[in-house]
Amino acid sequence: MLKRRLTQKERKQETRQMLLDSAAETFALLGFHGASVDKIAEFAGFTKGAVYAHFNSKEELFLALLEQQIQSHINYIHEVWGEQQSFDRFIENMNDYLRSVSQKNHTWSILSMEFLLYAMRDESVREKWADLLIESVGKMTKIIKKMSPEESHEATLSAEELAWTILSIENGMAIFYYITGERTPQNLLGKAIENLLHPHQ
Repeated sequence: MLKRRLTQKERKQETRQMLLDSAAETFALLGFHGASVDKIAEFAGFTKGAVYAHFNSKEELFLALLEQQIQSHINYIHEVWGEQQSFDRFIENMNDYLRSVSQKNHTWSILSMEFLLYAMRDESVREKWADLLIESVGKMTKIIKKMSPEESHEATLSAEELAWTILSIENGMAIFYYITGERTPQNLLGKAIENLLHPHQ
């Protein structure tokens, strides 16, 4: 059976993803500062010009990877809620997910911290990262409104404030996990969410 020929748009998207995959490997191997556009292109089997045809800079490549990570997280939340339709079960799955991510994504978390220090010194990069975070908060807010309408009257925080809080706890716990390992309290994310939604129980 003959393979369907990709359209120009599909070929462009495929090349872009190959460059992103190569960038992820290069960043993981060399760190954000140690990686270069030349190395990323070399790992992907493309010219440097091909990289710049899709991304304006190394920073833009990393931000695209960061956006993929964020979207993957949001997609997981959608998937878990769609399967369970139970807030208690949702919390349990989020606890499991946080532990899994903390254990598997060690390299990515180190890169994120390295990039954070870089972004703090570069206002334009910080602004782009801020836009990604604001977008992820918006998506999380919609999920919270959808899955907990009956709890919303009890919560002292709005859906948006709760989204900010959950993402902050997740990221903070991921950082602490790499410092303290298994000494990090288990199921803390779920307990925090429950207390935020049911403050009087």
